[in-house]
Amino acid sequence: MDERIDRRGVFAWMLFDWANQPFQTLIVTFVFGPYFVARVVGDPVAGQAHWATATAIGGAAVAVLAPLLGAVADRTGARKRWIAAFSLPFVIGCAGLWIAAPEASPLWPILAFFVLAYVGSEFTLIFSNAMLPGLGPRREIGRISGSGWALGYAGGLVALALVLALLTPAPGGTRTLAGLDPVFGLSDALGEPARAVGPASALWYLVFALPLFLFAPDTAPAARLGAA
Repeated sequence: MDERIDRRGVFAWMLFDWANQPFQTLIVTFVFGPYFVARVVGDPVAGQAHWATATAIGGAAVAVLAPLLGAVADRTGARKRWIAAFSLPFVIGCAGLWIAAPEASPLWPILAFFVLAYVGSEFTLIFSNAMLPGLGPRREIGRISGSGWALGYAGGLVALALVLALLTPAPGGTRTLAGLDPVFGLSDALGEPARAVGPASALWYLVFALPLFLFAPDTAPAARLGAA
């Protein structure tokens, strides 16, 4: 059995975590989520409740659908088509968060876009992880998986650093942590720097997810499938 590793394909697969992680870092945790609570809802208790409910709805949808879709993908051996399919709601959901102006009403369109992005993000990761056994011999899978996780974590940190340096004003100020005005003339009074992380995350994903579709192997080698 040929156990050589397609290093270009492996790196393309690992880069997918880099592409996806800014959603968690920028939108769920550090920038958009706190902005939604503080400035869109304006009430910390109610804002956290809305955000938690939307996250729970997205998580429940993933929990219900993941076993079914995973079984289908295992039978067909094709994961990229599923990743592409769920990339669409992910990108649309992220881009749609731009509508989240301060004190926006009603809230449900914003939360619907968030749930759409959340579900899309989780399923793209589920199906990309399902590609892992086809990336190399079994003894290398742990190393490949760990390296992908580390690269994704780094991607989230790099994206956060760029946002803090170029987009979002420092607390209590009008300039970013780099001492710059927010790029593109974004208005903090209108919440535009925080709102922009949605479309920015979508664009980041589109750019860095592309190598997976071009270079990563989509199925395990036939010999390894037969040995499973």
